[in-house]
Amino acid sequence: MNNKMTTRTKQAIASKNKIYRCGENLIRKYGFDVVTVEQISKKAGVSVGTYYHYFESKMDLLREIFNKADKYFLEQVEGNLTETACKKRIVEFFDIYAEYTLKDGIDVIKKFYTSENKMFIVDGRGMQNVLTNIIIAGQKSNEINNDTAPETLTKMLFVVARGIIFDWCLYDGKTDLKAEMKKIMGMMVKEL
Repeated sequence: MNNKMTTRTKQAIASKNKIYRCGENLIRKYGFDVVTVEQISKKAGVSVGTYYHYFESKMDLLREIFNKADKYFLEQVEGNLTETACKKRIVEFFDIYAEYTLKDGIDVIKKFYTSENKMFIVDGRGMQNVLTNIIIAGQKSNEINNDTAPETLTKMLFVVARGIIFDWCLYDGKTDLKAEMKKIMGMMVKEL
């Protein structure tokens, strides 16, 4: 089997990546609901038909953006948490979550934190799985109560984290997101 990519395959990958980058930049700058497929296509220098060849919809592009964050948590966070105690690992996880949020900046995050963005509530995403695995390990070692399913605890903790980030957005990024996340998550995990 020939493992070399053809010129056409390379061009296809380059086209999809260019559409993705242009779409991501426009969505981050103006917001998901404001940006159109036509604008993304124009910015990428491709036809609308070419856009739809690579992405089924604008939501498909948003999924790709969120998949990038999930991939980061699966590849960079899951095996690299330094805390050994489960509850401290959860706080460390959300410290990294806050750090990941900060790298995008307040203006970008405000565009994502809307009630129209349903990607936050999609179950089974990579970063959710990382947190669920931490909770499962904590329940097995009796560091965390077994009364509630790990997936339910994951959902609850992400609701709190999104609330902390939304509050940070309301204050236009003038609060210390990492300190607030650490303090509130520290309080939350004491109850687990």
